[in-house]
Amino acid sequence: MITNNQKAFTLIEVLVAMVVLAMSLLAAIKVASEVTTSAIHMQDKTLAQWVAMNKVAEMRLQTTWPSIGRSNGNVEMANRSWHWQMEVKSTEDNDVRRLEVAVLPETEKDADAPTVLLTAFLGKPL
Repeated sequence: MITNNQKAFTLIEVLVAMVVLAMSLLAAIKVASEVTTSAIHMQDKTLAQWVAMNKVAEMRLQTTWPSIGRSNGNVEMANRSWHWQMEVKSTEDNDVRRLEVAVLPETEKDADAPTVLLTAFLGKPL
């Protein structure tokens, strides 16, 4: 039995504390979810960037001059399939070509925006 000198929590106070705790936990879960989503997105962007840079490096290593136009293909990286599209364009300098390489996961190859769009310039092979 509680006397006048003893203090105790009322049911309302306990319920308010539980609501505050629940709201705090929900906020923490939301932040953790956003951090995870951001990390996955950054991983995708990094891998797509590597695919695009590898494609540009392949073009630089070729001994033939790339023709103006579009090409596309698929490549495996990090146990995932990536779809790339490359457009070769002319520039004002006849000895330089502009390469635009767009990369996105194979599963999203019909998406409107690529994961990465890399622009590079390629000099005419000697």
